[in-house]
Amino acid sequence: MAFDDFPEKQADLHEGIVVCAHSGHFLVVCDEVTYRCQLRGRLKQGQRLAQSVVVVGDSVLIRVLDREEGDAVSTGMIEEILPRRNKISRYAARRSGGRIEQVLMANLDQVVAVQSLCEPSPQAGFVDRMLVAAESYGVSGVLCLNKCDLDPEAAQDPYWDYYQNLDYTILRTSALTGRGLSALRNQLKGRISLLLGASGVGKSSLLNRLQPGLQLKVKEVGSKSGLGRHTTERTELFKLGFGGFIADSPGIRGFDPWDIAPTALGDYFPDWHKPSSRCRFRTCLHRDEPDCGVKEEVARGIIPHRRYEAYLALVRDLENRQDRPGGRLFRK
Repeated sequence: MAFDDFPEKQADLHEGIVVCAHSGHFLVVCDEVTYRCQLRGRLKQGQRLAQSVVVVGDSVLIRVLDREEGDAVSTGMIEEILPRRNKISRYAARRSGGRIEQVLMANLDQVVAVQSLCEPSPQAGFVDRMLVAAESYGVSGVLCLNKCDLDPEAAQDPYWDYYQNLDYTILRTSALTGRGLSALRNQLKGRISLLLGASGVGKSSLLNRLQPGLQLKVKEVGSKSGLGRHTTERTELFKLGFGGFIADSPGIRGFDPWDIAPTALGDYFPDWHKPSSRCRFRTCLHRDEPDCGVKEEVARGIIPHRRYEAYLALVRDLENRQDRPGGRLFRK
């Protein structure tokens, strides 16, 4: 008989949200109380399909072990993981074999891709990969261009306005001068958001300006490498004083969206939909095929060439993963 079949046991459970997950330990907020929890052993059994069973944003049922007052730590046990309404996930790092799903967060309203205009320089194709993942799981995509004070000319590059024409929200910010912070605050208010970006792009600095009490660690970009240094060690969900929740995440340099077949990738580029209807082949990859509507619009400058290059690079990466020994099947 399943655990759910015991009403007297279910009555002892309380629903909460995971706000931090690290090395098998979890912080769960339930009825305004934060519990330090572990995962019931039976939830770890079975085939390992993802890097982590429970992630930040998950709704869970916990059994309270000790509820303490004051500064003492309350403890609990995670007994059930409730169904997710969505998630953002990618292929885990290559050191894990590169064939395991890494869910970065569950049950969110929007993903905010933070891109610095310099120090470090923008990552080619990063924004497109973030937006593909968002499209894939029905999450709103937002692009935040930070450090506008360091390169005002780059901040006005009309290329970024192309994404706004695709109905993505574009924000231009500076954690140093305060530019765009009001617009960012309004975008986050009342929503559950995940900030994603490379180390050093200023995610934590932006959050510290929006809500100084967070006191998140920040570091300068390395002068030799030009790359950011990891300061955020784990994804953690914070409640915002002006309403909503925000998750700060460790910096990432690579992102291959999980569970998307190369032949289905174009489905998650909304600007591909109309021109792809003119392709000769229904399964057109928009790469080598003749009479391709997408390539025609690239040639005419309607679709920016660097967005098309980002698409081709992602197709190659997904094909390489598919062709590896032990490669997996995709949703499409």
